[in-house]
Amino acid sequence: MKFYILTSENLEALKRHNDPDFSNIPKQDTVVVINSLNKLYINQATNYCRSKGIEHYVTESNGTPSKGKNSVFDVFLSSGNKYFVLVDGDDFITPHGVWMYKHLETLKTPPDAVALVKQNSLRYLNDELLWLRPFTVNYKELLEVDHYRIFRNGVGLSPEKSRYFESLHNKYYLEQSKYSEGSEAHCRVTWFSRKAANFKFNEDVTIGEDTLHMLRLKHEALEGNLNFYTTDERPATYVYDERTYGIVMTESKQGTDYEWMDNYLVKLEEMKAEGQLHENILLPELKISYPENYTYDDFDFQTTYTYNFKKNKLMFPKNATKESVNKAYKFSKTLNTSKVA
Repeated sequence: MKFYILTSENLEALKRHNDPDFSNIPKQDTVVVINSLNKLYINQATNYCRSKGIEHYVTESNGTPSKGKNSVFDVFLSSGNKYFVLVDGDDFITPHGVWMYKHLETLKTPPDAVALVKQNSLRYLNDELLWLRPFTVNYKELLEVDHYRIFRNGVGLSPEKSRYFESLHNKYYLEQSKYSEGSEAHCRVTWFSRKAANFKFNEDVTIGEDTLHMLRLKHEALEGNLNFYTTDERPATYVYDERTYGIVMTESKQGTDYEWMDNYLVKLEEMKAEGQLHENILLPELKISYPENYTYDDFDFQTTYTYNFKKNKLMFPKNATKESVNKAYKFSKTLNTSKVA
């Protein structure tokens, strides 16, 4: 398996993936796919990859995420690799994520696809760096918010536009509550097999293409065609880095324009008509057997999970098997490490 990095504009972010002080993905396990309309950046990224001896490709771009991701699939399927992790070049994998994804390849039967729940993001708000879980939502509370007032008074839109955006917003989250994974409004798919990579992203959608793609893979899994799991991101394997604006923030005018939801909902209705949506059904959860002395590194972003053992506590990955949690607890207790309180 390899880590496929999709990059379009941020050279400093690209450099983080192989940095020993950051993700530290082995260069021999890295494939960079440069998909950009910026010729200067294409040259910069190409020169960087050449100087570091990193496998890389320049693919045709139309400026949309879907086109870029589909080009990654094409590059992967033309290779001899059996599995890959798809990483948006502006985001990053934690060292814990590097270990976990490389471990998946060693399983007797690796998954065809893995999606994330309890996802994590970094974002600045009023010059304060926040650690957020943007896609884990309380649908009831969310739908009770007076979004008309927010659009009308907070954003300054007309009454007609405010009511329109409110209706799109509410319908979007009502639909996600039915077809996504419980309280998760969106689940990013990171791990793909060759079988899963044959299902492409919808290039008619600029925002939400990854959500539609996940729902299509979920349909194939429920039909028995793919082994598709979710994994709990406590601690994080993948981090959305929202400290710089990407296409979502640009297209949505920093979250004040919900026009994109109309197109998304149209495509969702098409999937519903084709019988590709499944209401209130969850994917199975991925479970990993960790070494008893496993020490994870998520950059200390406080995304840990705590197991309670009577008076003691153990910080250990949420997706660990019960057996590996018990072994880790016994091991930590004998060493009297800081992992046990």
